[in-house]
Amino acid sequence: MDDDLMILTDEDGSERQFELLDVIEHRGEEYVVLYPADGGDEEQVHILRVTAEDLDAGEAQYEGIDDPELIEAIYQLFRKRNGL
Repeated sequence: MDDDLMILTDEDGSERQFELLDVIEHRGEEYVVLYPADGGDEEQVHILRVTAEDLDAGEAQYEGIDDPELIEAIYQLFRKRNGL
C-alpha cells in the first residue's frame, strides 16, 4: 500500500480510504490534512487531530474538530506550507 494512503474507520464501522496530504503541528498538537482517495473535484479536505500514536505499530488515533476557527487556522497553515 502507498505510504500516503490510509484507511480510517468511522464510529459506525464504515471504512474509507484517504490520501495523507500533510501533518501540521499547531500549538503543541498534531493535525493531519486528508483528502478522500475516491474524492471528486467538489470534495473538501478533512482535518483531524492526532490523539494517540503508536510508532512501533504504525497506528494512530484521530478525532474530528468542532471549532471552525481552529479548522481554518490549520487549513491556512497547510496552504502556506504547500504554496497554495
